[in-house]
Amino acid sequence: MIFTQGKSEKRTHERVTLRTQAIILLPDRKTIKVRTLDIALGGMAIVADGNPNPGVTFNIQLTIPLRADILPLFEAKVRVAHSVLSGREGGFKIGLQFIELSDAAESVLKQFLEQNSK
Repeated sequence: MIFTQGKSEKRTHERVTLRTQAIILLPDRKTIKVRTLDIALGGMAIVADGNPNPGVTFNIQLTIPLRADILPLFEAKVRVAHSVLSGREGGFKIGLQFIELSDAAESVLKQFLEQNSK
């Protein structure tokens, strides 16, 4: 996800709704459970109890439903682009930018986006 300063917002990839559970893997091996909101080729949005600083990096893991019987594990290294408290979502709505995707993870993501894009 790409954001500009001010109120205007520019995205280079279409977002697709993805509401599931995910796990943040911190460098100290601590894990944090979060909820996902949407995903795109460039990043994703999650909801968490904590408010990370912009620029913080960590890994995130989740399963992406390609079919009812195919739920591959997706892992990516991400950077926090922004975070804002959301009463509607019940936590901090956090925009994440993908900074490292394996070929397998990128393939799974592209399949999911193709199957679910408008």
